[in-house]
This record gives sequence, C-alpha cells and structure tokens, in this order.
Amino acid sequence: MPVAGDMLDWWTVPGARWGVRNMDFKVELRRDGVASPVLLEGYSEEDLAAFDGGDWQFVIVRVVPVDRDLTDLVSAERFIRGVDWGELPQGRIDRDDVTDAQAKDLAIESVRALRSFGVTVETERDSEFAIPRITAPF
Repeated sequence: MPVAGDMLDWWTVPGARWGVRNMDFKVELRRDGVASPVLLEGYSEEDLAAFDGGDWQFVIVRVVPVDRDLTDLVSAERFIRGVDWGELPQGRIDRDDVTDAQAKDLAIESVRALRSFGVTVETERDSEFAIPRITAPF
C-alpha cells in the first residue's frame, strides 16, 4: 500500500454479508492527500467549496481479507485511491456507501488473488464471490 495519511476509520465486514463462509474483510480508510477535485471533472463549485471547507475529502480504501484465525492475509490486500468521503452537497458518503461499492469490489479482487495463491475461499452458491461468478469468461 502506498504511504498514506492518518487513519480516518476502519471496520470489519463479515464475510457472511457477501456469502463468504471462511473469512471476513477489514476495511481501512486513510487520508489521500494527493487527490484534489480542482483538476477533476464532475465536481461543482459547491463541491469544491465543501472540499475546501473540510466537509469532505478523498480517501484511500484498503481491504484486507482476515481468516478464521484472525490472521490478516496482507498478500491479498487491495486498495483504491481518490474515493469521496464525507458530507458533499448532494449527500453524505459513509461506511455503508463505501462498503457496498468500493470495498465490495476490492474484496472480490482479494478473493481472486487468494484463489490464485491456492487459498480456499468457501462461499454460498449464489454469492457474487463464488468461483463461477468471479472467474474471467475466457
């Protein structure tokens, strides 16, 4: 993971939420001091003012699978930079938003990595994490 700013928040997503039986996923948020909305498209003047006022910021979202022995499987950690977090004019972005979007996508990538390392990841049949659902179609 790149050098990041202060830890802002962290939580654990139980694997059962996504149909994974034998592991959970730790989600960490750190300040992403590199990103700025000024040079990016899609942000309004109100968004920029709220950013400057400290109402929201960009964060790095890091997901680490955790096995049943409570061991962080850091070899399969995944992260993404530049994620909106906080109170934007159009609404708040909080744990639930990040969990359902970026963290879930990163967790799927982590599971792919674990399986490529030979680690067994047990899932419910209809889970988005099940082998047929996350195997490339080629």
